[in-house]
Amino acid sequence: MQSQEKYSLLRSILRALGFSSEAVDVIIERIVDFLSKIGWRPTGQPEYPYLLRDDFLSPAEQSFYLILKHTVSDWALIFPKVSLGDLFYVKSNDPSKYRSYTNKIDRKHVDFLLCDLKTVRPLLGIELDDKSHQKRNRRERDEFVEKVYKAAKLPLVRIQVRRTYSTSDLDSLLRQHIDLNKVKIPIHSVNSEDQSFAPRCPKCGNEMVVRTSKSGAKQGKQFWGCPDYPRCRGILKID
Repeated sequence: MQSQEKYSLLRSILRALGFSSEAVDVIIERIVDFLSKIGWRPTGQPEYPYLLRDDFLSPAEQSFYLILKHTVSDWALIFPKVSLGDLFYVKSNDPSKYRSYTNKIDRKHVDFLLCDLKTVRPLLGIELDDKSHQKRNRRERDEFVEKVYKAAKLPLVRIQVRRTYSTSDLDSLLRQHIDLNKVKIPIHSVNSEDQSFAPRCPKCGNEMVVRTSKSGAKQGKQFWGCPDYPRCRGILKID
């Protein structure tokens, strides 16, 4: 029996005993570390069963990323899916506590991290919340992450997934959590007369154009529309 099969069986046994997926990962990792220290090697040729993900960002994350990039590109860098283990560290002289608290953040990530454009110093974490965050285990996870950010004194903003986003609302929300004494954020005015500030389409990434509603309750009102309409129906509000 090869090592991968052994680990699969062990994972099944641990899950049957009631261990969570995170706990199972930690146990398997410690077993592998122990075996490597005593010189044990699995039989057969080493395997590299890795493939490139085609869904690094979900459609909702991709849509939000394009709007976020347009909103902060001149004052912040955007890093998606940053591991909390790379962002925070545990300060403890107790080895068991150090490992325990490190494991709690190692397998968690923040959807987007904003960093200073010049120093790359972390400024703000952004969590994009969809319906999955309403589940009990996800709420517990979110509460833990919020406390980690608070303890490390790094702001965290939670934003609900939407079909469209207002760039001015997003800009205003981010400003509420950024220390403006440390970060100089340019003032933007997004309106129908400012054609140079055309946002990117949240669906395809094309530079959007101003359109006018021809019918319905919003007849006569202007909005940002994708130039590739009707193939792409991405829209944004004009503030």
